[in-house]
Order: sequence, then structure tokens, then C-alpha cells
Amino acid sequence: MCAYYEDGQEKIRQGDIANYLTNQIEILEAKHLKESKTMRIRYRSNDKEISLEVPYKTVMNAMTLISRAPKKEPKINEMGQEVVEGYACKPKDFDPDRPIMHFKYQIFICDDERCTKAAKTDKAAWLREILKDMGLNQGKDRIKISRTGCFGACRFRQVAECVANTQANGKAENNALWFRHTHRWDEKQWRALFAALRDDKALSSCIDASAYIPMKVYGE
Repeated sequence: MCAYYEDGQEKIRQGDIANYLTNQIEILEAKHLKESKTMRIRYRSNDKEISLEVPYKTVMNAMTLISRAPKKEPKINEMGQEVVEGYACKPKDFDPDRPIMHFKYQIFICDDERCTKAAKTDKAAWLREILKDMGLNQGKDRIKISRTGCFGACRFRQVAECVANTQANGKAENNALWFRHTHRWDEKQWRALFAALRDDKALSSCIDASAYIPMKVYGE
């Protein structure tokens, strides 16, 4: 879905330099809008930003291409695949049988209404950045962060659970551990937890006992 320059051959793309109505312009945005089946073309001319919406496949009279923006290096996800433009990790080449990415541990962060309000930030995204900085976002020691719905333990919000991949190299002693009020944890505490998992240490060595959520069988 696109719009074309006056020649009807060259597609209008973000970053292009063009002539339009005797003025030189820079294309700031060339985006297709699915709902209205139109293209939004936003450009800068004489220090002013102007936006147009035109039907798909419109040929823009009096608009001619001068030069293309340098081609961007393709984004590669953590599995080594080229990513679809506009996505964080969606691969261009879909393989339905491609194995999932190994993880040593998986940390589930409650992302439901009450826990999210307690955190006031996107905790999962923040933790992923810390893991990337520590080199634990891939490889044999990878720690995966996943958002979940409600755990049914709102009194302990923000709730998190650590699950060990015991089928691979995760340690059973760190499996199925539940943590309370993790929205109060600072970066130092999270880094200590991640380092302990990387180094095959028991989390009890770095996480205070008061941080764990107890579990009990009721109704017996």
C-alpha cells in the first residue's frame, strides 16, 4: 500500500528528498492507514510541517523524487532473524517449526490492573533492559521475562514468580519461588537476583526471607 511520485513508478518513502510545487521538501512520514485505506504523507517545507491524506496508489502530481534516504541496516532479533519494520522482534521469514529460544529461568511478572498500578512503570520492559546489560538476554544463561494476568494474590502485589527450566540447566532449588511487593525492589536487588540465577546460587543467598510469598493447602 503506497503512493507514488509524479512518474507513477517511484514510491513515496520516509526520508526522501523531493520537489513539490516548486519547493524542496523532506518526507517525514509515509504511512498507510488501514481503516481509511489512505496514505498519510507528512513533509517539511520551508521549516513548516504539512500533512496530507490521499487514497492508496495516488500519483502525486508536481511531486518528483530528488534522492532517497540511506537504506537503514535491518534490525536483527535475539534469534538472529531480520525483523519486520515497525516491530520489536517479529521475524520477516516465518518458520512454524523453529524451536523457541532457550531460557534457564523464566520470571513471571503480574501485569494485571492492581499490580500494574502498584508498579506505575512497565516493569517487564525495564527488567529486560537490565538483563540485556548483563548479557543474560540470550545464550545458555538466558533469563526470560514474561507478563501475566492476575495470579489471584493481589494482597502481595506486585507479584512475581521464578520458574527454573529444570529440563535444561535451571536449578530445582530456585523453581516455583514466589515474591511479594517486587515494585519496591530497586535495580540493585534485581541485579543480585539475576546474578545468583546466572551463577547457580540459591536465591535464598541474596533474597531476604520476608520477600517470599508462603503457600498453604487450605480445606484439609
